[in-house]
Amino acid sequence: MRSLPIVLAAPLAACGSSAPGPDAPLDCSKVTGVDYYVAGLEKVGEANMLDFRLVSAEPAPPMRDNNTWVVQINAMASGVVGAPMDGLALNVTPFMPAHQHGTPIQVVVTPSTTMAGQYTLDPVNLWMPGVWQTTIAASMGSVNDQVVYTFCIPD
Repeated sequence: MRSLPIVLAAPLAACGSSAPGPDAPLDCSKVTGVDYYVAGLEKVGEANMLDFRLVSAEPAPPMRDNNTWVVQINAMASGVVGAPMDGLALNVTPFMPAHQHGTPIQVVVTPSTTMAGQYTLDPVNLWMPGVWQTTIAASMGSVNDQVVYTFCIPD
């Protein structure tokens, strides 16, 4: 029974020595499974009802702290992008999966008064380095769809 603490201590010491410290720089060029920002980054919603286009981001690419995004949302029918969708209710949720937390700042959605189907999302608060998934859920009547933009935010 006395050897048990020694056996458990060895694996814990090995894990601690191989894990990067909290001050280790994040190299986003080595992170896989993320989106790479380009103006107009387009994605079809999970339910294939809406087409989402990230028209712009300020700063570009998305960075740490507050960001302003403009999205264009259009109807979809049989895989074909249709008319711009005004009047959608949007719920925007930034989430950091590695740490299982979101952000304390709620994203405010402002519909454009000059461009049909465009919405400004501000602030999209990505407050710490790492991979962030920002879900944009849109609904109106029987239309319910969502998309996830995943970006690596450097130090």
